[in-house]
Amino acid sequence: MTFIVGMGRSGTTMLTNMLNLNPNIIACPENEFILFTKSSFENKNFENIETVDSFVNLFNYKFSKVISFWKPKSDLKQSILNLNDKTFSNACKQVYLNYPFAYSETKNVKYIVDKNPIYSLYIDDLCKLFPDSKYIVISRDYRDNILSRKKFSDKKSSIYSLALSWNYFYDCIFKSISKNNLKYTILRYEDLVEKPTETLTELCEFLEVEFDDKMLHFQDLSTKIKGYIKQNLTDEDYGKLIAMHHNLEKKINNDKVDSYKKELSESEISILDATCNKYAQKFKYNASSNLKLSFSSKIKIMVSYSKIRIYYYLHSISNKIPLKLKFLFADKKI
Repeated sequence: MTFIVGMGRSGTTMLTNMLNLNPNIIACPENEFILFTKSSFENKNFENIETVDSFVNLFNYKFSKVISFWKPKSDLKQSILNLNDKTFSNACKQVYLNYPFAYSETKNVKYIVDKNPIYSLYIDDLCKLFPDSKYIVISRDYRDNILSRKKFSDKKSSIYSLALSWNYFYDCIFKSISKNNLKYTILRYEDLVEKPTETLTELCEFLEVEFDDKMLHFQDLSTKIKGYIKQNLTDEDYGKLIAMHHNLEKKINNDKVDSYKKELSESEISILDATCNKYAQKFKYNASSNLKLSFSSKIKIMVSYSKIRIYYYLHSISNKIPLKLKFLFADKKI
């Protein structure tokens, strides 16, 4: 297993589609089924047909506020029943292997790649389920990332909250990587769009697979997925996804690099430079390091950071709720 982690709106979907075109990889976009099912299925015996039926039936539900547009193929039940070692972890792997847009034959797959930004906060849990996994830590210039999230968020968030959540995600990622001594690589969005062949070749070396030129031509896959989601999502959700990922049917380009220079104010950029400086340096983004925040800004940062920690703490608690209670909030959407 390999997990793509990092803040959303960092090129994660484009990278996933690229990797999915490698003949030795199945790469899947968001579907938070592990977080949704772990509390009730982690210790279940998948030899039991009722357990398998219950697990498979869950994919008729929407697991979270994230628009998850795919569910596994109808072969999933039989794939689980055919397993020699019927554990929760192996059942999860079968979900990925039944991804409906897989370009790889299952017999050729060396790596399953899961892209879920929220998994950045749950790497410790992933380690227990998949102890030999690798991690791709994707980053995008924090100013462009925050600009994009500001545009496409369903709720209005302050510039402080957007900056601090960016910090929080990478804090969690690197703490877990250090704690568990994980194999990881850092991939910058800017490198992916400006030197894609070189960047993907290096990534393939990390994954121990051969680079394939097809990975650069993911546009047809994006078009195919677009047709599928139009049939399987509400008009509202479809419109949101298309707006968020409208560039995926175009050739690789760097049109969005440094967009913040035109669309963020000088004061916003200054706040972001001062707030995100630690990981800006780690990811080699140009930031002014000598900026000083006003007293009022420091107060806003303290308040925003407290809210973020509380929000994600409650999120982690919600993942431990039994499925019967989760079903009260789940929508039968897909």
